[in-house]
Amino acid sequence: MPNSDTDYGVYNKQTKEIKYHYGENWRGITGGIITQSFGGNVETAKAHFFHADALTNNNTNGTQLDYAITADGNGIKFTIAFGTKGGDIAQADDWANTWLTTKNSLMAANKWIKPVFGQYWKAVDATPHLF
Repeated sequence: MPNSDTDYGVYNKQTKEIKYHYGENWRGITGGIITQSFGGNVETAKAHFFHADALTNNNTNGTQLDYAITADGNGIKFTIAFGTKGGDIAQADDWANTWLTTKNSLMAANKWIKPVFGQYWKAVDATPHLF
């Protein structure tokens, strides 16, 4: 469950689509998107792509959060926005920066998106936002 710090507004909304790809980084072969089948179940798609620590980071540090399966059915789309803790909190200690710092640490440890042998993942900015 995302945090509820909305007293001072919600900022830094972003939407990403994440998909697994093959080929372009592997043997120089022109590749493409890995076909997925989630049966329309967003929870299945979330668990397929995100490491548990990544989901915890989103839930803990995001103030508004929503997920969906991409229009082509082959990826996960999420929109996240951040409130502020308010007061005299330093920007580095506020929700958006805490999320980003944790995300970067998780990526360095291969605990953001689950690695799949012979494939790589790509995240792109997406529209429209989910909320």
